[in-house]
Amino acid sequence: MITLFQAQRRAPGRGAVSVAWFSACAFIVFYTLRLIWGFRCTGQERLPRQGGILVVSNHQSLLDPPACGSATRERPYTIIARESLFRFRPFAMLIRSYGAVPIERGSGDLGALRMAIKQLGMGRAVFMFPEGTRNDDGRTKAFKPGIALLARRAKATIVPMAIEGAHDIWPKSRRWPFLHGKLQAEIGEPISPETVELWSAEGPDVFLENLRSRIEELRMRCRAKLRERTRGAFPPPGPADRPYWEDDA
Repeated sequence: MITLFQAQRRAPGRGAVSVAWFSACAFIVFYTLRLIWGFRCTGQERLPRQGGILVVSNHQSLLDPPACGSATRERPYTIIARESLFRFRPFAMLIRSYGAVPIERGSGDLGALRMAIKQLGMGRAVFMFPEGTRNDDGRTKAFKPGIALLARRAKATIVPMAIEGAHDIWPKSRRWPFLHGKLQAEIGEPISPETVELWSAEGPDVFLENLRSRIEELRMRCRAKLRERTRGAFPPPGPADRPYWEDDA
């Protein structure tokens, strides 16, 4: 049976119609992004085919949610999104149909965290942008503490992911994206619950830094792939050529 109909493996307890809706939309989005911005994603084979997983990514622009969601469409997910996105009712209905759950920025909203833990316990996928908002220069910002609390309580596998090129295509300062540029993403090696527990035992700051650096390494690899694909033309030189730790040192 084709992947589209394996709802109970991909998202246990979620209806077949909901999974089919997510999959169809993600398929259309993925190839639309490929047509416009040459979107590519490597490492999709690393995404666990079943079981509870917490997928986490850097956040460069408004292109990130559709790009990352379409790249990980094998596992329809619950996404933890900022509460302000739910204020416009029609849009709120749309993103809820994709599995979005609101969280107040910076509040560590316990209701949303409990929902995420429940989803992971059911063997589903949950997606988060732990920076909490789009970054300013393309580099991965410090993570909000809520991801550490969720990881410690859920005891789930974490799948790091990174996207690159989105900041230059659609920076925070622009209302609409440029139609030139390229998008690249990579799904990293899953981080086992045992490793998550070891990191957490050293304290939340250690956990957050380990996860942040893992994602920044993926981002830098994506940036190198974009330069190779475009023969150095994109992305243009800028602060994101350096990993964040070079400036933090």
